[in-house]
Amino acid sequence: MRPRHIAYIIWTVIALLGVVCMVVPDGGWYIGKWNLRFPTLAEALDLKEDSRADVDLEILSDSLLAEADTVSVLPTDSLIQQDTLATQDSVPQKPQPIIPEVNVVHTDSRAYLAAFYAALDSASSKPVRVVHYGDSQIEEDRITNILREKWQKQYGGGGVGLIPLHQTIPTRTIRQKLAINGVIQTTQKGPKRYIVYGPKSMRLTDSDDYGVMGQVAVMDSTLVPGSDSVVLHVEPLDKKRKPHNYFNRVRILADSAYAIKNFELRIKSGDSLNVIKSQESGLRSQNFLLPDSTTHCDIVLQGTGNVYGVSLETPIGVIVDNIPMRGCSGNIFTKIDSVQLSDFYRESNTRLIILQFGGNMIPQTENPSTISGYVRSTMRQQVRYLRACAPEASILFIGPSDMSTNIDGEMVTYPLVPYMDRLLKKMAQEEGIAYWSMYEAMGGKDSMVRWVENGLAGSDYVHFTRAGANNIGKKLYNWLMSYQTDSLNTKL
Repeated sequence: MRPRHIAYIIWTVIALLGVVCMVVPDGGWYIGKWNLRFPTLAEALDLKEDSRADVDLEILSDSLLAEADTVSVLPTDSLIQQDTLATQDSVPQKPQPIIPEVNVVHTDSRAYLAAFYAALDSASSKPVRVVHYGDSQIEEDRITNILREKWQKQYGGGGVGLIPLHQTIPTRTIRQKLAINGVIQTTQKGPKRYIVYGPKSMRLTDSDDYGVMGQVAVMDSTLVPGSDSVVLHVEPLDKKRKPHNYFNRVRILADSAYAIKNFELRIKSGDSLNVIKSQESGLRSQNFLLPDSTTHCDIVLQGTGNVYGVSLETPIGVIVDNIPMRGCSGNIFTKIDSVQLSDFYRESNTRLIILQFGGNMIPQTENPSTISGYVRSTMRQQVRYLRACAPEASILFIGPSDMSTNIDGEMVTYPLVPYMDRLLKKMAQEEGIAYWSMYEAMGGKDSMVRWVENGLAGSDYVHFTRAGANNIGKKLYNWLMSYQTDSLNTKL
């Protein structure tokens, strides 16, 4: 075949492909569930560099990779509202909203944690409590457990902190069983559970008496007939000698002010038994001291009343609570009784409150004004409410992670993620609280794609795997605890 004939064929093929690029719609052709897509002419002629950031893998080790989930599936619970942290199906490209610029002054917000850093230095003589609230990203005690292990190893302390009476979502650190008349109860049975962040059917109708965990278990006549007591059994999930496996104090948060009869609490650990009966005025917090080597414990609650939580802890050292709120955007603290919050934060010497929210707002809206209202009004109000309830505590806000959605056949960052991140950072500066950008820590725009590729996030392009959660937890801890060194280097 002559060269001119070959050239003619090549140019004919190129012309035909150009025609196809022009006639095929932007979203491609759908054949059943399959999407047949061609690049547009503009895409074919303008080959852009990949702008996706590389993942910082300095923390990723062989041990972390070994922990990576093959499939990232969080446990489901019919009693908890559906998590909105989820990606959408592939959608055609459409005009993106105009996202306003957000001017943020670069400052080291860790300076607002000075009181917390000072408290850590006194942890050898009194307890220092950290309360970590968040959405489904911290379920299973993920991220929180890294902070707890490292702080307890460095400053002392033990136990996992607060747990609900009935654990509906298993954790990675402790096993809970709830029994009535010797029968283990499912999540649908046992004391009636109300949660401030759940569906309306699970909320209190005429009260804000939820407690510090945003939930309450009510012991009343709805229990199994013939029984007015429940037994909570706790034990560590692993046998390794980690600080959080050992505790010598159990704190019961309960209120029997409306009790039909006295509310009796019995703590049995080994051969020791502690018993207390409530006073007529009601019981907010009762402590039980146990042997230093305690890892297993049966807690017997008898009578009627409200139980807000149980804390496994030590009288000194660092105690870190993991309080996940699936599907929550963090707008619920003003719906919790301020007296309960204030009493707990004060009595437990809470010196750091971590708020990790925002991700659940992203899939629900494409309007920048909605995100702006959420940050500048709703979350600002929550921060001020918590500061009033815990004036001695520092506050750290953790913004949402990078999250990807399928647009026109490609997984890309939700357009409003960086916008929310900047707004939250600015709000934190204005309110005088610390802010950590999880989005930037991951690598910024489109970094979630890299995390998925490296086994650090699941196929939903939203939730971390266990290895990814460990990675984030270590990044957060290193950022928090490197403040003094970073400040010194800045001055030099």
